[in-house]
Amino acid sequence: MSSNYLQELGTKLSQARKKSGLSTRELANISHTNQSTISRIENGQRIKSTETIKKIITALPISTEETEHLISETLKAYATRTKERRIDAGFSLKPDAVRRLERSASSVAGFQSAVIPRLLRTGNYAKAARTRDLGVSGVLDDETRSFRFVVSEGALRTWPGDGSVMLAQLDYVAAVSERPNVWVGVVPWSARLDVVPPHGFTVYGDEAVSVETFTAEVTITDPDDVAAYRDAFASVEQAAVSGEEARELIATVRADFARLLGQSN
Repeated sequence: MSSNYLQELGTKLSQARKKSGLSTRELANISHTNQSTISRIENGQRIKSTETIKKIITALPISTEETEHLISETLKAYATRTKERRIDAGFSLKPDAVRRLERSASSVAGFQSAVIPRLLRTGNYAKAARTRDLGVSGVLDDETRSFRFVVSEGALRTWPGDGSVMLAQLDYVAAVSERPNVWVGVVPWSARLDVVPPHGFTVYGDEAVSVETFTAEVTITDPDDVAAYRDAFASVEQAAVSGEEARELIATVRADFARLLGQSN
């Protein structure tokens, strides 16, 4: 019942919000949560904490009876977990798992604070950074899929090797950000972060999270863990600038690299 129950809960919350005449943005402001979190809940996706859902419910201008009913439904939905789980349901080191997810997940959301996200790396950058896999190409071309990336300004300013690959790499990130199915956000060094992830990660829908370590790629599939990473992504996403503002920041970083390398823009 777990996934269906979450879908039912999402539908009920959506109906209550619309009945109250509130948009997801308005409800996010009132409940002091993220608009993306509300959208995920209404779409039947699991989030990390029921306390967040309770905050959203109590912010709705509905009767006490309706509030108590929705909170009760929330607790039921989150108490229901699949009893039969694979041995590797929570943690996997299978080398092909990430490649399969990259090619199949309808939505991909990645955050990096020290390097360029894997799907945004040029071949020369990957080679200079000595990453294990240089063959990431064509994944972003499928416009039926959604890709969202958040990268810190520090990651844009950290260069592998002698830095000569960075001009082309930054140009590529800026160009990709204009694709209709790709959203790129940059967290400026001056931005305040409510959540500071200790490492980079990529979330594949509600299915899994991958974490790229120095020696391996770890795949996490426990629903609560995936939800926690989605919450973390929503937090860093909120702190990021995007669109033209992000491209202007990328251009500033590029100009700094050009000066360091003794090249003209």
